[in-house]
Amino acid sequence: MIKVGIVGCDNLQAAELVRILINHPDVELMWVIDAPRAGMRLDDIVPGIVGETDLTVQAESRLDGIDVLYWCGSRSEAEAYFARLDIPEDLKIIDLSGSHNLDHGEDRPWKYGLSEMQRRVLVHDARLVTVPGNVATASLLAVMPMARNLLLNSPLELHVALGVSALGDADVDLDDLARNQRQEIVMALEQCQSSFGQPVTLTVTRLAERRTLAVAARFKCGVAGEMIRQLYAQYYDDHNFVFMVDRPIVTADIENTNKCLIHIDKDEARGLLTIHAVMDALLKGSAGTAVHAMNLLFGLHEKVGLAFKGTGC
Repeated sequence: MIKVGIVGCDNLQAAELVRILINHPDVELMWVIDAPRAGMRLDDIVPGIVGETDLTVQAESRLDGIDVLYWCGSRSEAEAYFARLDIPEDLKIIDLSGSHNLDHGEDRPWKYGLSEMQRRVLVHDARLVTVPGNVATASLLAVMPMARNLLLNSPLELHVALGVSALGDADVDLDDLARNQRQEIVMALEQCQSSFGQPVTLTVTRLAERRTLAVAARFKCGVAGEMIRQLYAQYYDDHNFVFMVDRPIVTADIENTNKCLIHIDKDEARGLLTIHAVMDALLKGSAGTAVHAMNLLFGLHEKVGLAFKGTGC
């Protein structure tokens, strides 16, 4: 069994992570740390898990009794937390805060946790994993096959609609969110296509659906739409959570799942390609991707613990 510890449980992403892990067949959740809630029962904090755990939240714990640590605290606290720890050399860390999403690469200790982009790295060469931002995840899944085939050669427009619960805070500055995740997207695309140097615009708006994240990626492309569909089908053929559909995507297709669905529209007359990618922002956009990465780190099948349509919140 993989012994797991979680730091932080006061956000929706952490709640989703707890729900997945306590039902994961190869995981034993050892403890959850959240000092302000120390002593509280975990099932009084996380909805939907009554009868599934007797854990109480702790103020602190030792790291030498676990195999993997999930950081679900804030981005601002992450650096100080890791700096003061005596981290065992064999401990794997998965950071959901995004604090290392611009600090990864072949020569860096942190590895980018988008499995559809970095599966080989996560299987063979990772101990510290940073989970992509949810906007970056959907945007990259929408255009990555184009970049991998050196076809992303015109200005890229990313129009993102993000559900209210996925934002976490009703007062979040959408312009700041767009700026931060745009940097992450550009950095990842440059890794996928070394020649990539096109302007990228990213706009984020609020969506009434609570958990849905929908991306419309638009750019000029001279390749016929049918060939592009074949290219995408081939790229995602051996990935377990990204699927092509030939119809518009609705919220019920993805809510409370770890799936990303992609639909392609091609205006052949104008040469304008629109890639629609829709997913659950709290699962495929955060906690599900974190568990997906853990499965790869420990040599498990990608779908273990993630083949569900959960209750959610």
